[in-house]
Amino acid sequence: MLVFISSALIVGYTIFFSIHIASKKQCVSPATGKCISMGVGMVSSTMIGLILALVMPGELAYSTVLSILVSAVSACFIGKHFGVSGIIEALSASFMGAMMGAMLGDMTPENRQTFIIVSMDIIYLLSIISLMFMVNKEAVKQNVMTKIKITPLLLSLVLSISVIGIAVTMETHTHVPVDMPEMNMNHQHQH
Repeated sequence: MLVFISSALIVGYTIFFSIHIASKKQCVSPATGKCISMGVGMVSSTMIGLILALVMPGELAYSTVLSILVSAVSACFIGKHFGVSGIIEALSASFMGAMMGAMLGDMTPENRQTFIIVSMDIIYLLSIISLMFMVNKEAVKQNVMTKIKITPLLLSLVLSISVIGIAVTMETHTHVPVDMPEMNMNHQHQH
């Protein structure tokens, strides 16, 4: 359930980010555009690699290659707003992020998987929200927007973290170990 929610967040925020950027790309300088492409490419691909490694445990080679391919598609989708240089930046960052995410997922012990998914989800959300804030700030400088609208960004952040919290709660309740009957550990030996 948590892996599904994380995957949906990545897809949803990538699409939302792309739409958000498309309407304001004329306000972003080429250097800032490359920075944005690299940042989004890195955090998205790290999450993609992590999720694929957790879905395919013990298959580091396959999860790495698959995460690189999926991340490349995502990077092209992200970087297209900033031209060829934006796509190249996103592809480069996604290549490295996909490998790191896959290694992280493969090395994470089973009892820490929920922790790492939630932590990376929050890092991903904070990164995306801060990049959207940065784009809004550039739009205000260019007089495309009158003021930075922070309420929708904070609302989406709080809503997303709430959904992650609900998924964690549901997942921990489904994985509650069954109580084992207590065994008498007192061994009395008679000689």
